Amino acid sequence: MTNSRFYFLLGISTLIAIIAAGICHYLLPLDYALPLTIGALVGLLLLSVGIFFVSKRTAVAENKYLFGNAFMGITTLKLFLCGGSLAAYILLGNPENKLFVVPFFLIYLVYTVLEVLVLVKLAAAAK
Repeated sequence: MTNSRFYFLLGISTLIAIIAAGICHYLLPLDYALPLTIGALVGLLLLSVGIFFVSKRTAVAENKYLFGNAFMGITTLKLFLCGGSLAAYILLGNPENKLFVVPFFLIYLVYTVLEVLVLVKLAAAAK
């Protein structure tokens, strides 16, 4: 996968995530959770770029296990960062209701689908 193709897919995914989060904030009483939504969007966007470059580099490495290890490590890191962000927001932000997870998980889902597509294409190209 080329860099330009990745950035094109990243742009489409970001647009989908922004629209989905915007609809959630329009339909649900989530004005208090706007910083969490924006933070999740920016954080997962940057994490996706980092995952792409690490995966692209490890996909062509001589050690064929390096790609799988990088994938597992990145996935674990992403889960801990997202879970930690939600836990910190619940404990420190004292949200009015639990609806703030809806846009967060929609954004998470969009970027996870993007990462799976990119990783599958990188793994197939490395063979």
